[in-house]
Amino acid sequence: MLGDAIQTAPLMPKSAHMANQHAKICAAAIIDLLNDRAPEQAPVITNTCYSFVSDNEVIHVASVHAYNAGAKTLTVVPGSGGLSKAASTLEGVYAMDWARNIWADSLM
Repeated sequence: MLGDAIQTAPLMPKSAHMANQHAKICAAAIIDLLNDRAPEQAPVITNTCYSFVSDNEVIHVASVHAYNAGAKTLTVVPGSGGLSKAASTLEGVYAMDWARNIWADSLM
């Protein structure tokens, strides 16, 4: 996916979630251009990355990135980041739900 192939923005994670978001922005821009519309000029994308630290306990990191016209790149929205306070089995449930959703979204 596009997001994993480039590192053009500062602090942008190389994650499947981010790659999925980049692909959607790209696809939407192509559709807009094919329909004689201007593509979104200020996209905002999210990132969530889950890491299993045991068989069923997980931690996460999350962030929001918005297009910064002055810098001509996506930058982290101040205060948008989030980290797990501790590994938990509930985060494991979230991770598996995220995985099922991103696989369905990316592969269908």
